[in-house]
Formats: sequence, C-alpha cells, structure tokens
Amino acid sequence: MKTKTIIREVKAYEVIVPSKPGAINSPSMSHWSGEWDLMPIVLLEFHMDDGLIGLGEVGRGVSLKEIEPWLQQLPGLVLNGWSLACLPQAWRGDTRWGLLEKTPPPLWSSPSPVIGTVEVALLDWAGKRLGCRVVDLLGGQVHETLPVDYWCARQTPEDLVKIVTQARALGFNGLKMKSKIGDPIVEQVRAIKEAGGRDFHLTIDPMCQWLSPADALFMLRQLEPYAENVQIEDPFPQDMPEMWQRVRQASPIPLVLHARGLDVLRRGLQDRFADNYNVSGYCMTEFLTMARTVEVAGYACWHGSSLEMGVMQLARMHATAAARACVLPSDFQSNLIRQHTLITWDWPYQNGHLPLPEGDGLGAELDYNAIDRFKQAEATFK
Repeated sequence: MKTKTIIREVKAYEVIVPSKPGAINSPSMSHWSGEWDLMPIVLLEFHMDDGLIGLGEVGRGVSLKEIEPWLQQLPGLVLNGWSLACLPQAWRGDTRWGLLEKTPPPLWSSPSPVIGTVEVALLDWAGKRLGCRVVDLLGGQVHETLPVDYWCARQTPEDLVKIVTQARALGFNGLKMKSKIGDPIVEQVRAIKEAGGRDFHLTIDPMCQWLSPADALFMLRQLEPYAENVQIEDPFPQDMPEMWQRVRQASPIPLVLHARGLDVLRRGLQDRFADNYNVSGYCMTEFLTMARTVEVAGYACWHGSSLEMGVMQLARMHATAAARACVLPSDFQSNLIRQHTLITWDWPYQNGHLPLPEGDGLGAELDYNAIDRFKQAEATFK
C-alpha cells in the first residue's frame, strides 16, 4: 500500500474578477479602500502523484510573478498527511503562540504569501483521499448551516433602500455596510430600518477610521432611536483601547473587534474593549485557535472574508462550521458581489444561511470556462 504522496506539479491561474455593477458603492460615492475588486488573485491546483488534485487560493493583490519562487519549491515535495511540517525551512518563521496553550505544530509564522494556500490545498487533497470533507478533518461539523448577511460598501440612503429590499426578497436578515467619515450614517441607518424592518440587523464597518470618541458618541446618540440590532465593527484604531472603552461605557450600541491575528485578539480580550469578534487568522489553523479562545472567553464571533474567490470562501466556510463560537453572520457574500467565484458550486443561500457542499474535500472544483473569461496569466511548475 502506498504510504507517501508527492506533489507532482502545481498549476497556477492569475485572475481578475470585477464586482457586479453597483454591488459595492453608489456611483456618487468612491471606493473605500481603492478598487480592491480589480486586484489579482491566484488560484492553484496541486497535482499529486496519486492522481488527486488539491485546490488553493492566494490572497488578493499578490501576482503570479511574485509567488513563482515559492511555487517552484513545491513539486517533488513528499507529503505527510496535510501537515505543513514537510515544507522547506525557508517557509518557516518563529513559532506562534496561542492564547490558551501552545498552538498546533503547523502554526508558525511564514514569510511566504502562499502558506495559507498550501494548507487549504493539502486539506482539500486529504479530504478527497480519505473520502471526507475538510470540516471533518478540522474536528467535525458543529453548525449544520452558516448564517450570512448581505453586503455593500458605501451607498446612499436611496440606494440602500433598494439593496435592503433586494436582500429581504432573497431571504437575508441583515446587512454589513462599510462607512467612511462624513457619510450620512444616521440617514443610512434610518433608510435601512425603514426598508428592512426593526428586526433587520446591521453591521457598520468604518475600518478603524472614527478617530474621535467625542464625535462618535454624538453620532451614536443620534443613532440610538434606530439602533436595535445594530453593531459597529472596528470604529476606532485597534491599538487605542481607551477609545473603545469610553464609548462602550457611554453607548448601548455593541462594538465588534476584527481580530486578524492572535496579537489583536489577545489585546481585545485582555483590555475588554469589544462585545464580540470578527475573526480571520493567519491560516485556518490559527483561525480555529482564535475561535476556540473566543468560545472559552464567553464571546461570539464570525469568520472574516475579503470577498475572495470560491475556493477560499469554501475553505473558510468549512472552518466556520467546525467552530462553536461562530454563530454570528459571516462574510461569505462573494457570489453576491463578484461576477463569478470560479468554482462549480451554485451558492444555495436560503433564509440568510449557507450549507456546506456535500462532496469530499472542499466540495467543489474549478470552473475552467469561467477562469478563461477572467484569466490574466497562467503557469505550470514541475
């Protein structure tokens, strides 16, 4: 019986998949952080010598040319399950520590932008080889379906009425909205509540740009008549907990901290400056460590997203389904925002929830016809 598997070759596809017209911002309102939907994304196929293929996806904004030196090191690599311990020493940085205990062996920092992609691809391959899903490899499914909210960036109150009406018609129960200093937030929230009803929940995400607690408190007081089922994500800089604490003492509107790494989550919990958490993580293993910590600390969370392609969205969905603390609506809206997710799954949203695909591994494959539409470059590494 064959016990070792080798990565035979890696195929890479660099794509740019724009958003659907009007899905991000109103025409009169600019992109919040540049035209992020026009940044390149690289999809990877890991072809193993057992005939199976593992899928991965590199974070947006990294070109194929930039990651070629890393991809050239992968063919010929002998795998030990889906452990990252087989990667060359050049991929390793310092050991990363969890909040409650030492983190699992794969969890160390890495200078490579491909490290998270390798983890996803090996999980996808291992699931296919063992005849199970990625969520089963991550400890088992604890959520049958995953709550998901609708999404937009900066929209006028008039356009928000249309968006919320559409979201309600599609069965969604909430919206995540980006915000910038100077936006008519009170008018926006009023429009959302009038279109969606008081039980329609709203997450406002200023991305740490409310720089004055005094101004924020004045605005939050104006919001209070409409603030049922409203929360604010990352209103203030994450390294200034006193701003968060002051507002939490004076306003009943909950604050959410987006913890992209262990260090941010640690400080949020130690300084008690958030009501709940949006958790991302350096890789899937770190996310699960963080979600477990959130659970033990008595909070709830959701899994963050950068509106990536379908491969990474599915990977994050499997991780979310294995995390007990992930009971808040997650950011899995790429199929609603992008022109395509480049996978062969139909994204069956129902009543603001998504199930996991039923197939082995991640449960979907690449849609090559769609990739041909959006492909900018491709390469094969042997």
